[in-house]
Amino acid sequence: MKKIPVKELRIISIILGFAATVMIVFPALTAGGTDNTYTGLQVVFGHEFVSLGDFGSGQIRFSFLNMLAYLLPLGAALVLLFYKAASLIATIMFAVATVLLFLVTEFTVVAVTVLGNVNVVDVEWSYAIGLIFAAVLTALAFVIGAFRIYKKV
Repeated sequence: MKKIPVKELRIISIILGFAATVMIVFPALTAGGTDNTYTGLQVVFGHEFVSLGDFGSGQIRFSFLNMLAYLLPLGAALVLLFYKAASLIATIMFAVATVLLFLVTEFTVVAVTVLGNVNVVDVEWSYAIGLIFAAVLTALAFVIGAFRIYKKV
């Protein structure tokens, strides 16, 4: 079996980190029991999905932890790109991002406003394809990083 050079493993991790962050533009969550899907951008930065003027509205609120989940892979890729000896830091960042990506459903809050009264609604979220790919790519980058640290390369 052919050995993969160290530089290639690093480059693969960088590509995986960038690809995981790009998944923010694809569907991330599906509201349970419906066909409504929301992209990672909507889940991270908030989205008003219904507006009835002054009577009421429904919105997904901004979530800092969701933003962190999507931006940590980019940060880890940039760390690997600019600092060759920072494999441990990047690997930890990929590990944290993987956990946060799997917990996006817990960090996503839906608020419904009716006549000025704001209520938080519990929604059963399902993972959509963009979030699944982001989590898998980040986990794969973590495994590659752990392998590089284990082999001290």
